[in-house]
Amino acid sequence: MKNVKIILFLTILATIWGCKKDDNDSGSEVPQWTNSTFTEVAKPTWNIDWSSNATPPDWKEPDAGKYECIMNILIELPPEAISHSTSDDRIAVFIGDECRGVSHPNKTLHGKVYFLMHVSGNSDEAGQPMELRYYCDGWHHMSVTKDIPPFVPNNIMDETCNIDLNIGKGSTKYPISTLLSALMPQKLPFTVSTNDMIAVFVGEECRGVGSMNPEYFDGWRIPVYSAQPEETAQIRYYSAEKGGIYTILKTFKLTEGIQQEMISF
Repeated sequence: MKNVKIILFLTILATIWGCKKDDNDSGSEVPQWTNSTFTEVAKPTWNIDWSSNATPPDWKEPDAGKYECIMNILIELPPEAISHSTSDDRIAVFIGDECRGVSHPNKTLHGKVYFLMHVSGNSDEAGQPMELRYYCDGWHHMSVTKDIPPFVPNNIMDETCNIDLNIGKGSTKYPISTLLSALMPQKLPFTVSTNDMIAVFVGEECRGVGSMNPEYFDGWRIPVYSAQPEETAQIRYYSAEKGGIYTILKTFKLTEGIQQEMISF
């Protein structure tokens, strides 16, 4: 009888221990969101502040009599710059140190702003690299980029070179650019939706806003801009489902070129 009581007691203990172990195991499978803070807010209007202190340039139209050819270029202003654009905006194209064309906003279509430019040159300059400079009067901001096609003499209007202007390329305010790939973990405290947003901040300055790339289902691509090398950055994520912002606690240094960071919530 005594042995029976001992066996019964041990069986009850084993049952209780098993229940506790199961509870603990079950709890360990639930992610603990300890790598971020959450603030309930309305959907943010994150954007980069391009306002600067660049002075209006004194670009001069080239002397047409010195050149035998022209190249036609149509430049579209990006949407984020349209509300800051004025009639004093200007774009210039340089070959070497020589200004070969200047244009003000001269075409508006369906709410878009375009610059039609005639670049002067000579036939023996075919294939010469060019530099595009853009001054935004509302922002007092200057962009300088060589990431445009080379000189093509006498291209007809049907073959106009179309350029989508990128404010960040060659920005004198934020001269360093990074393409940041932010990788998402498999387990999340929310369901991702098309209304979600992600941004990179340096202090309280937004330096880049990204969107989900359907080719990379687990990550976001964010063009990020820096004022100086290796600035310390932090990622913020807005979840439409949760109605708030997750601030990722981990910080990292921005490097020039392509960079990858893993997000942990």
